[in-house]
Amino acid sequence: MKRIFVSILIISSLFLSGQAKAQNPYYKQVHPNDISVSYGFSLLSTFGSVVIGSLSNILDIEKDISVKPGGTYGVINLGYAYQLNKVVSIGGAAGFNRLSIDLKDNTGKISPAAVNVWTIMSTGKFDWFRTRSDMFGMYSKVGLGVMAVGGSLMEELHKTVWLPTGQLSLIGLEVGKGFSGFMELGFGMQGIAQLGVRARF
Repeated sequence: MKRIFVSILIISSLFLSGQAKAQNPYYKQVHPNDISVSYGFSLLSTFGSVVIGSLSNILDIEKDISVKPGGTYGVINLGYAYQLNKVVSIGGAAGFNRLSIDLKDNTGKISPAAVNVWTIMSTGKFDWFRTRSDMFGMYSKVGLGVMAVGGSLMEELHKTVWLPTGQLSLIGLEVGKGFSGFMELGFGMQGIAQLGVRARF
């Protein structure tokens, strides 16, 4: 089931991108493709105990789980988008986050473990302001997909857990033209705030 769902996400993004490239007259006027890399200040670093607590309930884990101070270094995100017109872009994104935790059993023994979180999403970006020179823009972004939760905690349970996930970036700021820097503020598994660079071609 999980493989089918991920395959549908990837195929639908590629199909929509191909259709847009074939039919959209805007394609010939600008560089419609962009790739991006960003660092996200992790939602797990802020709400790690809540997330891990929910995960322990889902998995019915008997040990107490706590997040180590500084237990995550944030989220690394890679993205691709195709510009349909001057407002809408569609694409996909993948991300990785690692969370260091402590496991405490009923005897009080503490052992270290880790949770790796991989995400894959289909994304939509909506430009709602851009200067005439195209050097500055403001936008919003939404993403829907799945995350795979693994790491040494999951190895102990002999499983990888797949869960739905998403991203809602309410405000995005972009400075630059062919090569640009950007910042996003929002909520989701790409981070509550992101800083990154984007290249158009």
